[in-house]
Amino acid sequence: MTSPQLVPATSPDPTASRYRDSVDEILAEFDSSLGGLAMAVVDQRRLEAGENVIVQVAKDSALKRYLRQFGDWMIVLLLVSAVITGFLGDLGTASVLVVLVAFNTLIGVVQEVRAEKTMEALEKLVDPSSQVFRDGTLTEVESRSLVPGDVIRLTEGSSVPADVRLITTTAFSTNDFALNGESDPTRKYATAIPHEVPLADRHNLAFAGTTVATGEALGLVTATGMHTELGRIARLSQSAPSTRSPLQVETSLIAKYVSYGVAVVSVVVLIIAVQADLPFKEALLFAVGFACALIPQGLPAEVNTALAAAAGTLARQNALVKKLNSVETLGATHVICTDKTGTLTKNEMTVSELLVGDTNYQVSGIGYQPVGAITPGPRSADAEARLVAMLTVGVFANNARLVPPDHEVTTWRILGDPTEGALLVAARKAGLDTTALRAGMTEIGELPFDSTRKLMTSIRRAEDGTTTAYSKGAPESVLARATMIDDGTIVRAITDTDRTALLAVHSEKASRALRNLLFARRELTGSDAESTDIAVIERNLTVLGLVSMEDPIRNAVPDAVAVVLGAGVKVNIVTGDFSITAEAIAHQAGLEGDGQLTVVTGTELATMTDATVLAHALRGGTVFSRVAPEDKVRIVDLVKASGHVVAVTGDGINDAPALRHANIGVAMGASGTDVAKQSADIVLLDDSFATLVGAIREGRTIYRNITKGVLSCLTSNVAEFVVNSVSLALASLLGVPLALNILQILAIDLLGEIFPIAALGNDPAEGETMKDQPRKAQAHILNRRSLVDIVVCGALIGGFAIANYLVFYGRAGLNPVTEPVPAALLAQAMSVTYATIMICQLVSIIQRRSLHGFFTRYQFTNRFFWLSIGLALSIMTVILYVPLVAAFFGTGPLSLIDWACAAAAALAFLGIREGTALTRRHLSRLTPVTTP
Repeated sequence: MTSPQLVPATSPDPTASRYRDSVDEILAEFDSSLGGLAMAVVDQRRLEAGENVIVQVAKDSALKRYLRQFGDWMIVLLLVSAVITGFLGDLGTASVLVVLVAFNTLIGVVQEVRAEKTMEALEKLVDPSSQVFRDGTLTEVESRSLVPGDVIRLTEGSSVPADVRLITTTAFSTNDFALNGESDPTRKYATAIPHEVPLADRHNLAFAGTTVATGEALGLVTATGMHTELGRIARLSQSAPSTRSPLQVETSLIAKYVSYGVAVVSVVVLIIAVQADLPFKEALLFAVGFACALIPQGLPAEVNTALAAAAGTLARQNALVKKLNSVETLGATHVICTDKTGTLTKNEMTVSELLVGDTNYQVSGIGYQPVGAITPGPRSADAEARLVAMLTVGVFANNARLVPPDHEVTTWRILGDPTEGALLVAARKAGLDTTALRAGMTEIGELPFDSTRKLMTSIRRAEDGTTTAYSKGAPESVLARATMIDDGTIVRAITDTDRTALLAVHSEKASRALRNLLFARRELTGSDAESTDIAVIERNLTVLGLVSMEDPIRNAVPDAVAVVLGAGVKVNIVTGDFSITAEAIAHQAGLEGDGQLTVVTGTELATMTDATVLAHALRGGTVFSRVAPEDKVRIVDLVKASGHVVAVTGDGINDAPALRHANIGVAMGASGTDVAKQSADIVLLDDSFATLVGAIREGRTIYRNITKGVLSCLTSNVAEFVVNSVSLALASLLGVPLALNILQILAIDLLGEIFPIAALGNDPAEGETMKDQPRKAQAHILNRRSLVDIVVCGALIGGFAIANYLVFYGRAGLNPVTEPVPAALLAQAMSVTYATIMICQLVSIIQRRSLHGFFTRYQFTNRFFWLSIGLALSIMTVILYVPLVAAFFGTGPLSLIDWACAAAAALAFLGIREGTALTRRHLSRLTPVTTP
């Protein structure tokens, strides 16, 4: 016996030939039979194919992730500064710097660590045990022990443990939603498919990770573990590159430039200090102080605090943020590639329209709760009887059950096919007791649906002995077997005109994303009542009416799409569902905006160049239908490579690779699979596209808040640099003592400004946030305008501070150039410098909060900000007036006149800032607007 040719792990299509083989051919290929494999063969094949498990990728250890944080230049500079100050004997400053390094690196680890559980979630999709034939006996084994060639039994409610080629089926269907995005269960059969079809249409195959919706089947295992379709998706997920968010890129850029500047300036300062005859130890400490003045030590903490605040806000809005930087990434999104089923729609089939004779009925209510009405009404007795007769077909030709809420599940739910469940709900809305109806008509036979007939018939016998066949199916299939029609007035022979009219109605409704079933019945008499022949039963049918159902679009979706399109974000649908359904949903959602909707099928996508695919994605309003996971990844990677930020939404296993490849993956929390949720950066707990739009708004707001924080943070660094530069010049030329020490600089950066700047993260949106275009990838927080603003503001604050420092000596009646300065007086002088910088910096932060400056109603928002201002002032007071703390920082108490000088500096700074802003706004109004 030869072993079958196993599908290699790198095969792009492990099922390429399986669906085209007959049952005999597939059994022969795998040297198997209906009795299964011999145990000796099983052991050999397990050695060849390995265990039926999804292999996980090795992850970095926590230690490795922590050590990686030391690649940040800011961290390196702080660590070097700590080592130098400690070596020179300044243990207090060294300790503060070491704690700061530890804190920032810890934040980096927490930020970087993600819940890498995708592979674990994939593995959980395989049942721990399976029913398999071995040596001709049906037995139960661990699913991980299955091998190619095994014959397994699949029953309703069980999971499919491996990829299988079906051998026999009985009313068998599987829920493939997680793999192909189709909301309806997929009917399966065992016959070969002679021509090439896409994966979603290979209806004689069942795939690992899906579940059995109805019936039972025997299947031959053709692939296990990483060789399955599920394993192929797992490999796609594993191949996702590690990418940095726009904010990470921006902060890294800032860190890079600041680090280079600090290194160069510190060396220059050290050389100047030594040449100015300062002792080397003092010169080195001064150079370290310069470094500390330039390094925005609190920036990582401030940014992450702002992101955490935004994550908290989103959590209250049903958006769970798994990765902090993803909050801001959403705000930078240019393109959204959204799934359809479960994201734009509810993933709950609902009957919405009925056609009985020539009367069109509308059915209200959505979902599986049997609450709603059928209009128009009230109806005549005859019309009511015809409506009931038609709906009764959907009750009898039906294997589903409608289950009311109970102590475990608080919502109505369907057991079985969701489409059949929707028919029961419609009958209940018409007032029918579906349970009593079924009890009164005993089912004596069923002709299950198959893809050839596209029809399902239930044969039922009443208590009086009459036998009736109830049929439902595709309109064209029912019409081909119908000879009569109830036209709403009489039952008469059906004509070609009737058939044409019904098919036209069917096409029109299908174009609106409605799925249509035609209902018919036939009274069986004589020998026909005892026959089991399909051709005999399903003939001479009488058409009763057309049922139209939909997976309804979520109520908030159209408004949410309009908002996001107004914000300049392009939206595309990328789905495994059929193009006609997806296109109709796109129209209902308003996806085309003011442009034109474009539909691209998976087959068309395969022939398109990358440039054409990218053009469709960037233009937006494109429906990519019947696409495979690789197609989704291709679209996402093309958008990313073009420099645009792309967000992907999804809820199925087939969405996981795209979620991982995207700049930001957004999974559905309520209906999504564990795999999708573990692959995503953000999980929408309510599955609402509107929640995603709210998250984009929050992302844009947080970027504005972070920008305010970064500019404020760097402003104080420039001010400290100015003070130290002037101090160095005065010390080297005139012998004037330094105006600030290292600990006072750290007190400004880490104990003074950090809380107000962090509180900026709670600032609400200002202006029309969702009417702006997405920011360009080339746009940076630090640009020419912002750099000029930072330098001017920092120079003003630094200039006022050094002026107050020197004025203090004049008020004290001491000349620091010619006279020695007592330690207590020096502490007070340095305290004046410290207080001036602090108060001016707080005014600067307040002034930067609003686009309209200091004096605006916006200042009354965000109570946390004003509490943080109070906290900063309290900390400054403690540093100045509590003896032990003052001794540590080298400060001294200030008099009222000292405070008045600091306050005067702050008022002067504010006057200059507001005056400049007012002048700028006035000039902008005077500038004529030219038409290009």
